[in-house]
Amino acid sequence: MVLGFDFLGLGSKRRTALKGFDQALTALEVNPAYIDDGMRYLVYKWAEDEESALPAPDPAVIDRRLGDAAVLISYCVLGPAETEAIWGSAVRIERHTRFEAALVSGNDEDFDVRLIKLILTKGVAAPDISAVAHLA
Repeated sequence: MVLGFDFLGLGSKRRTALKGFDQALTALEVNPAYIDDGMRYLVYKWAEDEESALPAPDPAVIDRRLGDAAVLISYCVLGPAETEAIWGSAVRIERHTRFEAALVSGNDEDFDVRLIKLILTKGVAAPDISAVAHLA
């Protein structure tokens, strides 16, 4: 790129993080067609905001949050039954517990709550997830 940020190395952090996010989603059986670029960039922005709120920047925060996001997105898109069929009941219980905790938290600024709302808004949640997730 002649005039792009890649010359200074500024664009590579986001590109690398989003590539890892895409790989995590694929590994978690999420069809890439369900997660559009707008969703991907928004989740990245939320992770970046969390990193910038830290007293000392920690680039690992973004990668960790994107990995966490991929897990919850997978659960919401696949639903509990398919999650259990692929990874077993222990994984389904773990992910369902996280999902339920977000629903009862009442904190609209919580990362998991925002992810669930995003999945519901985009209409890519499994029917059994949409039936129980009533976030305003």
